[in-house]
This record gives sequence, structure tokens and C-alpha cells, in this order.
Amino acid sequence: MAKANHCSAEELCGYLGLGQGRVPERINDLGQVDWARLCSAVQLTQHEIAAMTLPDSTHHGVQYVSQHDFQYCPRCVEKIPDLMLRHWRLAWSITCETCGLVLATNYPAKDVSGRLRGRALRGVEALKTAVATNNLARLRRVDLTMHLMAVLEIGNLRALTSGNERERLMALAAVGVSVTRPVLGAAIILRGNERMVFELRRAFPQHRRVIEQARGLSQDLGQRLSGRWKTEYPTSKTHGTNRPGASVSALQAARQAISELGAGANRGALLTRADAIWKSSGGVKS
Repeated sequence: MAKANHCSAEELCGYLGLGQGRVPERINDLGQVDWARLCSAVQLTQHEIAAMTLPDSTHHGVQYVSQHDFQYCPRCVEKIPDLMLRHWRLAWSITCETCGLVLATNYPAKDVSGRLRGRALRGVEALKTAVATNNLARLRRVDLTMHLMAVLEIGNLRALTSGNERERLMALAAVGVSVTRPVLGAAIILRGNERMVFELRRAFPQHRRVIEQARGLSQDLGQRLSGRWKTEYPTSKTHGTNRPGASVSALQAARQAISELGAGANRGALLTRADAIWKSSGGVKS
């Protein structure tokens, strides 16, 4: 349009009331726009133009709108090179709304389990619903989860819109747990790691009560799982061997229990089921 009017893009934006001198991306970029001129120039209504922009997420701590193009639809881009659609920039977008194909990222993950993808999808729905309903309590919980992952160095604050597929799926899965069973999710992460507890106390002194609650649950979970193992299986002193990766298998058992019973299940039922899964996961090789 600027070329057709023999002017620069910056001059055209200024004429239309776009003081930032660039094409608007977010709804808050349209604050000073001359709607009469802009609607006439693009032959669209004010509502249609606003619907094409990204939502204003500056008043939320959760980074659910990417500032960059972190994913794309291979099929749509093949038809129209350099195409970039609005919903591709949203953290909860997994499939293309135009053709239904799964969106691709810059750094795809290999051998991602179906379980992780399933949990990520639950996180997608939880995040999308929280934003759509402006549920500030849930959004704060998601924000705290992202900060927790950053402190524990298992993610970062922008992981929800990361071009690294595995990192993003893990963040979305964490969101799914955080909005339904936040304390249990933290307990699984904290199990057997006092250093993490110390770091959380230091980083979030205002949440010490919740941190201690998660710590207590993690200790309860650990005792229920490892205590049963010690009483029912020989130790390394007897057989000269020990079961490798016990803490890893216990964590997997806890995750499987949540997957089977649902994140909203009773705490006792979750621990009992995790105990049974962990107990039947294998024996000691002599």
C-alpha cells in the first residue's frame, strides 16, 4: 500500500495514526489509530481489524503471546510463502485452525511420549480457558508455575512459546497440573531434593506455607514408595546389588497414577495407586 501511494511504510503508518511507524500486531497498538482512514484504506470494519490483532497480554504475568514466530503450518506456508497467521503466535495453539495440520516448531522433539503430549493438551485447554474467562487466580497459578520451573532450572518464563518443542510440551504439561493439583505437581518435582526446597524458599518467601505443604507431600510420597521397597526386597548388603534408578521409577509411578486417576483424584488414592505401580514395576536382579 505504501508503494502504491509512493511513500514509505513509516509515512503511511503516520498518516493512519499508527505512531509506532510499523504495522500493528497487538490490539494496544491501535490506541491512536485514525479508524476512518484505516477502515477506508483496507476496506474492513473496526471490529474486523481488531479481531486480526494479537491480544494485549501486558497486564498478565503469563507469557502466552509470543513476540516472535515460533511455530508455523507446513501445509499453509507451502501454499503461501512467508504466511504468518495470528493464532500461530498463541501459546495454546497446537494445530492450524485453517487446515487442521499439527503446527511445526523450529526445533522439533524426537521420541516424545504420547503421555507427555496428552498432558500438554490438558495444559492447552486449561491455559486457553483461563485466558478466555480472564480467570486471574488460575493465571497467577500458571505464572507461579513458570517461575518455579525457572528457579528449578527445568524451564524458563517463556517456555510456553518456545521454539523447542520438548521444552514447550513440558511447560504446557506443568500448566495442566498446576491449575488442577498445584501442590501435588510441586511435590513430584521436589521429591528427594532439599536444595530445590531451599531455592524456592529463598525465591518465594511469600509462599512459604505452600512450599512447606508441597515439601510435606513429597516426603509422604517418598516414604510410601521407598519404604515399601525396602521392606519387601533385599538390599545391596544381602545381594551385592541395588535397584538402579529407584527415584526415577518412583517418579514415573507417581506420574502414571495421576495419568490414570486424573489430577483431581483424592490424594490418598493417588499415593496408593502410585505405590502399587511402583511395587509392580520390576524386581532386583541377583
